[in-house]
Amino acid sequence: MDLKATLVDVLRRRAENHLIGENARLRAIDLDGDGSHVVLNKVSSPPTWDGPVFCGQIIHVKAGADIQAVLQSLDDDTDEFLVQNVDIGRGARVVKGVLYFAVNRNHVGLIESTAVKASMLERYVTALLRQAGELDAEERIILLARFLAAGEKGLSEFSDLTLSARPRYRSPGAGDLFTRPVGEARDEGATVFDMLRMMGWQDEALARLEAEVPEGGRVEGLLKVFIKDRRHKVRIPRAAIEEVLRNLDPADLGLQGDGREQGGMVKLSVVKDIATEGSLLDPTDAMLRIVEALREWAAAGKIDCRFEGQELLH
Repeated sequence: MDLKATLVDVLRRRAENHLIGENARLRAIDLDGDGSHVVLNKVSSPPTWDGPVFCGQIIHVKAGADIQAVLQSLDDDTDEFLVQNVDIGRGARVVKGVLYFAVNRNHVGLIESTAVKASMLERYVTALLRQAGELDAEERIILLARFLAAGEKGLSEFSDLTLSARPRYRSPGAGDLFTRPVGEARDEGATVFDMLRMMGWQDEALARLEAEVPEGGRVEGLLKVFIKDRRHKVRIPRAAIEEVLRNLDPADLGLQGDGREQGGMVKLSVVKDIATEGSLLDPTDAMLRIVEALREWAAAGKIDCRFEGQELLH
């Protein structure tokens, strides 16, 4: 599936005698069944939709019209500040958070807020495409998909290597936690308890830990490796551990450098100055900065986006 092309196709369809892409009401979805709604609110100009990039603004709108606030000045001398419910007016709705994104084929750039993360964008796009009949009930969109050419698009060097064990659940007859492997595609004997033994844990201490794991519970392990020169971390070339990486399940590997590589995929990040309107980001400028970042990463060979010099938003 080409995510950008599929989104554009769905937005060009009609529902209730309106084009979905021209009526935000038709794009509001109650994901949690609690009366709050997630909405694909602002979208890039329709004439640009056949170009390389589609951009949008996702908002999470809270049910009800009241917010919690302190109406006193924080300079007041008082034993406590009174927290009150404030009704912002009939018909108004509180926005819990905003996310901006840009899609080029199956590459997604985004600006998250505290309340609206990439996982909510995944859930929203999944729900939107299910409503349109583009996904079956058991299918879902995973925006953090791994690169097929992880070795080419992965980080060339990193400062931290993290190895994590897949959760293993304790259930009757499932075996001894001391001997069961903690993840697939690992050397034999590589268990959480083996790691703890290497760190000096005695069998008695491990037995006490095992006794605390309830049926259906799990023991998870995480090993972080880095090199330091006095107080500073030393960059490690990928080539130095390439053989080790080939023997690991990508889902259990994390690299931190100029970006993050996790589960066989790379999540890049960059700081951009974005125009604001009061305390809100300017939507158009936010989208432009995301596209700018995608262009920069593509030019540097970090992702395989193609823009062909077309106008992106206007």
